[in-house]
Amino acid sequence: MSTTTQATRPDLDAYYGPFTSEKEKEVLGVPLRLVGAWSRNDAAGVADTFTDDGILILPGDVFKKGRDEIFSFMAAAYAGPFKGTGVTGNPVDVRFVNDDVALLRTHGGILAPGETEIAPELAVRSTWVCVRRDGEWKLAGYQNSPRGAGATLRW
Repeated sequence: MSTTTQATRPDLDAYYGPFTSEKEKEVLGVPLRLVGAWSRNDAAGVADTFTDDGILILPGDVFKKGRDEIFSFMAAAYAGPFKGTGVTGNPVDVRFVNDDVALLRTHGGILAPGETEIAPELAVRSTWVCVRRDGEWKLAGYQNSPRGAGATLRW
């Protein structure tokens, strides 16, 4: 999906919120790609969102490095406790370290099968380290932690 097409969709206008520059929208495409892959429970699609040496850190002492480890972890999650789940979130902060590195912060969480709202225990605060390589934004590092008094998410 092109940035121009994304910018004209009302649902994406709400997603982008105050982050309206083309550069911000480009890097915010990374979470959108991950959300799309997750909605299909597509472990390969989630892994492809990352750089070859990308890092995934989650509550419960989860540390995965590289697309192969991330793929294996997500495939097992989709076959087990996260089968049929989705994720959602909204950007809270976008910071460019330089032209090819951005730090994103989002608030969101996991959607249980059939749900459209995040249960309090599944709410997370996430940090995304995005890098542009060969003209494409990828995820170099992702980490989340439970958010809010009721959050208890563990992998």
